[in-house]
Amino acid sequence: MKAKIILTSIFFAGINAVSAQQNKEVSTLTNDSISIVTSVQSVQTQKLLEEKAKAEKKALKDAEKKAAEFKKEQRKLEKAQKEMDREKKAFEKRQSKILSAEKSVSKAKSRLVDEKKSLEKNKAKLNKKKAKGKLTAIEIQEENIKISKQEVKIQELELKVQNEESNLIKVRS
Repeated sequence: MKAKIILTSIFFAGINAVSAQQNKEVSTLTNDSISIVTSVQSVQTQKLLEEKAKAEKKALKDAEKKAAEFKKEQRKLEKAQKEMDREKKAFEKRQSKILSAEKSVSKAKSRLVDEKKSLEKNKAKLNKKKAKGKLTAIEIQEENIKISKQEVKIQELELKVQNEESNLIKVRS
C-alpha cells in the first residue's frame, strides 16, 4: 500500500510537473506574443513616424521649390516691367525729339516766309519811290544794300530750313 501511495504520488507529481511545464510554456508564449506584438507595434509606430517625417520634409522641399519658382517668376516680371518702362521712356523721348524737330522746321519755314514777304514789301517800296523820283542815288544804293542783306538772310534761313528738315529725317529714322 505504501508503494501504491508512493507510486500514485509520483504519478501525480509527474502530471503536475508536466502540466506546470505546459502552463509555463503557455504563459511564456503569451508573454512572448505580447512582447512581440508590442515590439511590432513600436516598429510600426516608428515606421509611421519616419514616413510622416519624410512626408513633411518632402512637403517642405516642395513648398521651398514653389517659393523659389514664385520669386524667380516675380523677378522675371519685374525685369519685363523695367524693360517696358525703358522702352516707353525711349519711345516718349523719341516722340518729343520728333515734335521738337517738327517745331523747329515749322518755325524756320515761318521765318523764311516772313522774311520773303518783308523782302518783297521792301522791293515794292523801293520801286514806288524810284518811280516817283523822290530818292537820290545814295539813298537808292542804301536801299539796295538793305535788300541785299535781306536776300543773304533769306539764303541763310533756307539753309537753316534744309538743316532742320534733315535733322527731322534723322530723328524719324
